[in-house]
This record gives sequence, structure tokens and C-alpha cells, in this order.
Amino acid sequence: MPLSEQDIDQLESILFDDAWADDTLDYFGLHGAVCASVTGPKKLSDDQLLELVFADAVETLNSDQRKYILQCATQIREEIVQHLHEGTPINLPHEQEEAFEDCLESWCAGFMEGFFVNEKAWFHKSEEVAAELLLPYMALSGLFDNEEFAQIHANDKLMSQFESLAPEQLTDIYLYYHSD
Repeated sequence: MPLSEQDIDQLESILFDDAWADDTLDYFGLHGAVCASVTGPKKLSDDQLLELVFADAVETLNSDQRKYILQCATQIREEIVQHLHEGTPINLPHEQEEAFEDCLESWCAGFMEGFFVNEKAWFHKSEEVAAELLLPYMALSGLFDNEEFAQIHANDKLMSQFESLAPEQLTDIYLYYHSD
């Protein structure tokens, strides 16, 4: 079951607290990071997830905040696993948002941050296949600004295809890493 609007509001009140650094992930980024943990080759531990979301500010979280964030992450994880087991596309939380592109960028940035934590494991099977599977998320994340990605970003048709492909490709990523 997806997080309720009330859960998301409470989660974002923690994530956007003035006590944290500006680089704290938002709800969309958290969802993306959890999705990378589920679909990718190696699950993020609770501590890794909290460090990813809060960077250096993780030590300032109180126990209630930690518990709530991890509870939300578990609920997100369970929803993703349910979709994967049912063979249905994973619902990205930004699909209904007015600021769709910003939400998608934040989600993809969180996904890529989840990838970076275990980058070596993602490339263990085949660097070429992993790069191909990750390309839409890399392009949509806005984290890469080299010349190669500038050309991709300039291609509106390709970027639109990446937007459409992103939810479905998560199943491909999951199957690539979890079926032998």
C-alpha cells in the first residue's frame, strides 16, 4: 500500500527540517533510493539509507525520526516488491504531480544515489548491460552534466522516451539482478 498523503506530509516535514543540510533527499528521492535498493543487486541497510538521505546530518536525527523514516521506507519497499511479484509496473510517486519533471528528476537522483552506494555490485555482472539499464535514470536525474549527457538532454524525443521507459525498466533491472 502506498504512503498516504498524511504520511508523506509528515515524512517531508522531517526531511525539510531546517536542521538538515540542503542536500537532504525529499520524498521522491527517498522513494527512488529505496527502489534502487530493491531492484538492484544489493539491498541498502537501514544505516546506509539514512546516511544517503541525510548525509552528514544523520547523527542529529532523534530516535522517533529515524523510526518514522525507516517505517516509511519499509512501506515503500513492500509496495515495490508487491508490484515486482505481481508483474505490474512500479508506480513512481511523481506521476500525478503538477511538477512532474522536477519530481521525476528528484526520484531519478535518489535512484542514482542508491546506485552509487553499491556501484561496484551494480557493475559486477556486466558494466555494459548495467550502464544501458541505468541510462534513462542517469539522464533524467540531472546529476551528470558532461558533453555526452548534454547531447542526450538536448534530444527531447529521447528524453520523453526515457520518461516513459523509467517505470517499466525497473522490472528489467530487477530481473537482471535477481534471476539466474
